[in-house]
Amino acid sequence: MIRFQKITGIALACILAFGLCACSTPDGGDLNDIKTNGKKTVLLTEGFQAGTSNGREIDEAFLKAYNEFAAGMFREAVKGGAKFLSPYSAYVALAMVMNSADGETLAEMQKTLGLSDDALNAYLKVLADRYNSNESVMVTNSVWFNGDFKEMVRDEFLSTVAGYYSAEVYSADFADGNTVKDMNAWVKRNTKDRIEEIIEHLDPMTVSVLFNCLTFDGKWSDPFEEEATKEADFHKEDGSIVKVSMMSGEAGSYFEGENYVGISKSYEGGYCFRAYLPKEGTSVYEVVESLNGERLFNPGTYDGKAYLKMPKFKYESDKMELVPVLQALGIRQAFDTRANFNRLTKTPQPIMISDVYQKTFIETNEEGTKAAAVTVIEMRCYAAAPMPINHEVVLDRPFVYAICDEYDGFPLFIGIYDGE
Repeated sequence: MIRFQKITGIALACILAFGLCACSTPDGGDLNDIKTNGKKTVLLTEGFQAGTSNGREIDEAFLKAYNEFAAGMFREAVKGGAKFLSPYSAYVALAMVMNSADGETLAEMQKTLGLSDDALNAYLKVLADRYNSNESVMVTNSVWFNGDFKEMVRDEFLSTVAGYYSAEVYSADFADGNTVKDMNAWVKRNTKDRIEEIIEHLDPMTVSVLFNCLTFDGKWSDPFEEEATKEADFHKEDGSIVKVSMMSGEAGSYFEGENYVGISKSYEGGYCFRAYLPKEGTSVYEVVESLNGERLFNPGTYDGKAYLKMPKFKYESDKMELVPVLQALGIRQAFDTRANFNRLTKTPQPIMISDVYQKTFIETNEEGTKAAAVTVIEMRCYAAAPMPINHEVVLDRPFVYAICDEYDGFPLFIGIYDGE
């Protein structure tokens, strides 16, 4: 029996269907909702057709690019203390911003994201259509411009984010405190009340604020029985032991990699929870460091089914600063005075990305999993056949997990569970 002691889970809870596409859904709200606070909010994408651009079917090129980005982002974020994040939400938000970049700034973003802006727009449009047509995943986007720049926003940018990402684009008074309330209300609604606040204040020099929200509501295909849930020990990375509510039941499949073993347990609708348990003598952080795009897509050698024991848990992150993470991955000019975002507005004033951050939420129990993420980017001026059950996996020590899109095999959320 392999015991999962430290769930420093790389939340590879691979909701592989987690294509966090930037798409607005009927739940995204409308201008009437936004106007409840700010008095000068104007919808800039009125007259632009939402979601009408042509997409491109997901292929090996996209999967390679996205999985490498997801693995790299997770490795770097964990170094800064992150436990659960959504690489997909960040990827979509950055893809939208990339449509405003030019020159070397654009080249750096393309290299880090692995694809051109035109290709990413088309791929993410297909994923957006897929996710927003089912009840498991919802993705929404909005961009808010400082009212002083309302007449300077380029039509090409508005057309792209509306046509490919169904983004709602607003002009608002950033000096009005009610605009912050409107932004937070939009996030709260589009994360199904799971993330209530993300914006604390707006700098007067801020030109735009971009949001990507992602939610996941998954019911296990084979739920855990509540009667089987028992109090059990969980062995933390530092050697201490805490009590957890340990669920028990069958996992869909068992796999083994170089320094971990794991399971994949399916949700209804084509998603799965994937857990990577470090082998004895290996820390969860060593597993995180060894993860790459290939291991996210193909975690190892599969060998039948497994009997699974895993804790119920709920986790809400603090605001995670992502600028150092993205700089480590290769995006650098976008954050300093060399930045070139000439495709965003017609203003002669130079614009750079001033901040990128994310908040996440996850709760998993006998019935399934609920998760949410919001990524914010602020920009400002400066001036098969049945298988035998022959394994048991007990997640009673830190582990990495992910929620994945089973159709294309990539993670929407990734995290570490460490008993807290």
